[in-house]
Amino acid sequence: MKCIFIYNPKSGRGKILKKLDYIVKTLYKKFDVVDVYESQSANDVMAKVKESCLIYDAIIFSGGDGTFNNITCGISSESVRPVLGYIPSGTANDIARNLSIPRNIKGALKCIVNGGVFYHDVGKINDSYFTYVATIGACTGTSCKTKHEAKKILGRLAYIKDGVDEFFNTPVSKVKYISDTKKIEMTSPLLLVMNSKSVGGISFNKYGHLNDGLFDIILVKDDKSKGRFNIIKTFVHGLLGGRWRKSAILLRESKFKIEVSDDITWCIDGEKGPSGSVEIENLKGHLQIYVPLKKLKKKLKKEKKNNV
Repeated sequence: MKCIFIYNPKSGRGKILKKLDYIVKTLYKKFDVVDVYESQSANDVMAKVKESCLIYDAIIFSGGDGTFNNITCGISSESVRPVLGYIPSGTANDIARNLSIPRNIKGALKCIVNGGVFYHDVGKINDSYFTYVATIGACTGTSCKTKHEAKKILGRLAYIKDGVDEFFNTPVSKVKYISDTKKIEMTSPLLLVMNSKSVGGISFNKYGHLNDGLFDIILVKDDKSKGRFNIIKTFVHGLLGGRWRKSAILLRESKFKIEVSDDITWCIDGEKGPSGSVEIENLKGHLQIYVPLKKLKKKLKKEKKNNV
């Protein structure tokens, strides 16, 4: 078996560089060939992934949620998609949380070498892709705008600082949700299309699924405070495992349109996405990812129980 290891030298305060020899040595326990590639930019990652799809059995990579999005965008349009192995080294690492992948190098490598394969849904938004969230509204520009140097120094505090600033300047947008089964028009301070249990390091979507072919669409309702109270209620209810019928509308569908009144920019997996109205579709089980085998079985059992 052949694999390529793609790493972002800037992610995770540069700790991957110090462990590069150890990572390669460990990967040789599973793979006969281990090639290494240092990424230069987001576009460089996507180009390298596309090139690698017909060459390697697995694409191993390190970085944060943004790097994961680059990998997803690179691989999702290809007919042959190698298994992905993820070594989290970012700030929030929401995808690692969703998949129970340890956020340390040794644990993540153990998943790759000894773990099972999980089939993960992918979102297609216009001509781009996302793994766990597409969103517009309050605080959604935080991860896109927060500078790398600030994240390097402050870690998650950098997101919190920028998030608080943006929260008190909450934009309220007119949105129209259109699917084969439902049409909704409303003003909303925050709209989330989730394929995830966690966003921004906060696990508030307890009943979220990762591979059922459906998105959790959360439309936070407007109020006299420009929806700020409803945003808080939605997150608090989610953290406590409750529902948010009074503060937000929850929908579950696989394909729909979102029309917006202005040229607002979407944030996808913490990265800058398309602007304006979008079409979104769930590509069920589109990615294969190495995960901890025992925790995978437990997760699948729990999700099956929640579906009953």
